[in-house]
Amino acid sequence: MDEHAFNAEVGRKIRSARGRAELTQGALARLAGLTRGSITNIESGVQTPPLYRLARIAAALRVEPSDLLPRLEEGARVNELPDHLAEAVASVALAAQQMRSDHGQS
Repeated sequence: MDEHAFNAEVGRKIRSARGRAELTQGALARLAGLTRGSITNIESGVQTPPLYRLARIAAALRVEPSDLLPRLEEGARVNELPDHLAEAVASVALAAQQMRSDHGQS
């Protein structure tokens, strides 16, 4: 998966979670402290949300940040991603694992 495909998938996951939360782009933007234009750009894959924005969006959607990241397919390698995205995926996955552990979930 290249960077463009990664960003597009993040956008699709955010748009899908926003739909499940029954929020408009404007409402999500207000809850996450962003502009509606930023949400539009993120959902379309044009803008990549930095980790802190991804975390704010996830909190507004009441999901884990890792839920908004693409799943790496069996056999896929994180090192196929650009370094900054591979590090972000690893960081969010580790944080989600720690949060589950802290809350007694497997």
